Amino acid sequence: MSEDRSEEIAALLQEGLDAYGEDDVGRAIGAWRKVLAIDPSHAEALDFIQTADRRSVPREETAPERRTERARDDAWAEARRQIAAGELEEALELLSRSIEGASFSLEREATIELVRSTLFCDYRTTVGDLASVPVVIADPSELTQYNLPANAGFLLSLLDGVTDLESLVTVSGMDTFEALRTTRKLIDVGLVEMQAPAIEGAPLE
Repeated sequence: MSEDRSEEIAALLQEGLDAYGEDDVGRAIGAWRKVLAIDPSHAEALDFIQTADRRSVPREETAPERRTERARDDAWAEARRQIAAGELEEALELLSRSIEGASFSLEREATIELVRSTLFCDYRTTVGDLASVPVVIADPSELTQYNLPANAGFLLSLLDGVTDLESLVTVSGMDTFEALRTTRKLIDVGLVEMQAPAIEGAPLE
């Protein structure tokens, strides 16, 4: 093959690669087909075209993927119903399922943030100031009767009746929302109550 032809092939290969990098698959294939018109057995051009052809064909969703997407949509629909009914705790769980493994959805993400913000205010009303101290009020022998989630059990294990909630958030590594949410649940089931922080210098009873 002449040097001119080799240079032409090299230029066409590069043109195709540039187009492919710009997501212009049609122009890329066109450039590589020009290479085959010059050299029908050119291995690189054949390989590039096969790869581009596979990319240009839309991938068909499998049955499990379709079921997963339907489950997300069902969770989203039920979450919206629960939000309308004021059942925000339940809705938050379903909203999390509706975005798990899915592509970004501004509407769903914004709804989650709105629900979290509303719940955060509710938690602050129940739990009180972060300077308050959560105290275990249940008998330690009774704690095994509760089927506590891991985060609740972990937070409960940190309560010493002295450390305030703000410090516990730092020590536990939980974000403030989750710490308040977990504390609220512990209060609701009667395991914990909030007490005002001790005033420095005040006499102990």
